[in-house]
Amino acid sequence: MLRKFFDFYFDQVDEDVLELYKDLMPGCDDLAGSYAEIFTRNDEESIAFLLNFYHATAELRHKNQQQSILFNTHDNICFPFFVEQVWNMLDEKNKATVAARAGNDEIAAITETFIADVEMRNWFRREIAINLGQDDLFSLNEVIALQNFSSGGESSFLKYVYPHVQNVSGRVLDAGCGAGFATMVMSQFADVFSIDACKPRLERATALSNMMRKGEKEFFPGVIKLIEEELGDMAENVHLNVTENLLNGEPRKVEFTAGSIDALPYPDQYFEMINCLDVLEHTYDPARIIQQFSRVLKPGGHLFITVPTKFGEVVQHYYEGLEGSMFPAMLHLHHFDPQTLNEMFRHNGFKEFQLTPFDYMTWASFVEIADQSPHTQLVAELKAHPADEVALQLFAVYEKI
Repeated sequence: MLRKFFDFYFDQVDEDVLELYKDLMPGCDDLAGSYAEIFTRNDEESIAFLLNFYHATAELRHKNQQQSILFNTHDNICFPFFVEQVWNMLDEKNKATVAARAGNDEIAAITETFIADVEMRNWFRREIAINLGQDDLFSLNEVIALQNFSSGGESSFLKYVYPHVQNVSGRVLDAGCGAGFATMVMSQFADVFSIDACKPRLERATALSNMMRKGEKEFFPGVIKLIEEELGDMAENVHLNVTENLLNGEPRKVEFTAGSIDALPYPDQYFEMINCLDVLEHTYDPARIIQQFSRVLKPGGHLFITVPTKFGEVVQHYYEGLEGSMFPAMLHLHHFDPQTLNEMFRHNGFKEFQLTPFDYMTWASFVEIADQSPHTQLVAELKAHPADEVALQLFAVYEKI
């Protein structure tokens, strides 16, 4: 899909934006092919290019958002590409439903309807997008990964998981490893097995890990600076709080696998610890994944997760409706509360070890949004227990019984 995307994108952007991408890869005869190729590599040259690419594209987003690489944004130049890709993923029944709603069965006309009609986009998110499969999202993620170098959970990892990792030995699973930041850090203390379904991010992680193993660490300050900048764009007051010796240790074994965490290719009771941050909410069947975690984790082993809360669900759905998102914001498919989360883990052989709410919003700000939400039952349940502030995310540690 990467080649298809770059063919489309470079054909659509203004000349000055195209020159930006040409300058990042000078002397290239096949620009789209070369870009698609470098995102599938895992060498030092590709990392150097990616650092320049993501800095340049972040600046472009600030200056000219309409021409930048974005997913799920109807007034962005990439939007028709995603509409067509998703259209091709739909079965005939869903295509007919969309065509009837749009009053046209031609994809160009349907795309124009989506661009112009916020209610059409909201309807698609609620009624049609839920029919896409996990493999469809995996495919889209190849292009979505072009938006950011980082995975989003780096700050949470350093704040909540890193203090525990330093006391771990044996084997650790990095489930949904993304760009591999946590993998690099954890590999200084344990053998790390990392799995992710997004090929470009997995190659990125592989390259960084290989560079660390060879002692080529001159790129790491630039990587950390880029991640900090990207996290700052996602949320205010987010910092990595990186210490000078964070990546100074000698790495142990690291093994990368392309695959889905709902079918882990590892033996029973293989790991002492599992790290899974900002992942469960993106999956179609969290309970099945927890069953897999229970199978591969040793008794007494710890599982670390972060997930969005029901308060976060209300906030997310409000902005989805306001913007007319065709897909759930940030592709968050699930939200959790402490009770149901604990019950799901208890059912699969875990007990709660630690539960820490974070990412707070004031009660007044939450109520202002909640009062405009169409999800009246959920809002009523949450508003029945007022507090000074509410947490939009949870960090949890579970122990395998």
